[in-house]
Amino acid sequence: MKVSFDQDPDLNPDDIEVLIKAARLSPAVLQLLQQIQQLSDNRPTLPLTVGDRVVVLAVNDIVAIEVYGDELTVHTMTKVYTSRGQLKAIRAKLDPQLFIQVAKSTILNINYLTSLEASFSGNMTAFMSNQQKLTVSRKFLPDLKRLLGL
Repeated sequence: MKVSFDQDPDLNPDDIEVLIKAARLSPAVLQLLQQIQQLSDNRPTLPLTVGDRVVVLAVNDIVAIEVYGDELTVHTMTKVYTSRGQLKAIRAKLDPQLFIQVAKSTILNINYLTSLEASFSGNMTAFMSNQQKLTVSRKFLPDLKRLLGL
C-alpha cells in the first residue's frame, strides 16, 4: 500500500478529503473505507449521570445547559436531562467556539440560536431551535456578539 499527502489550498482549513485508489473494490479496500468512516463519525460526547444510569450525549445535540444550585438541566431538541454538577465543570468540556455562557446559570450552543431580541435592562432574549427562550445577561452579551461576529 502506498500512502501520500497532497496539500490542496482550495479546501477549507478544517476539511480533509480522503481519496482511495485501487484496481478494484476488494475486501481490503472496503475495510479501509469503513475504518476511515468510523474515524470521521467519532463525535465528541458528554456523559451525564441521570438518576442511577449514565447517559452519553453527543455534544452537537446539546441546545443549552442551565444550572440551578447543583442541578444541571441539559436541553436537546427532543429531551431534557437533569443531573448533578457545576456549570463550570461542564463548560470546560465543551468547544468554546460553539458553546458560550450567556448568563450566570446558562450556556447555549450557537448552532441552535435562531434569533436575539432586546429585553429589559440591557439584557436580551435568545430564541433557540427547540422553542426555548433564554435570557442573555448584559454582562455576557459582548462575548456572544463577538462570537457571532457582530
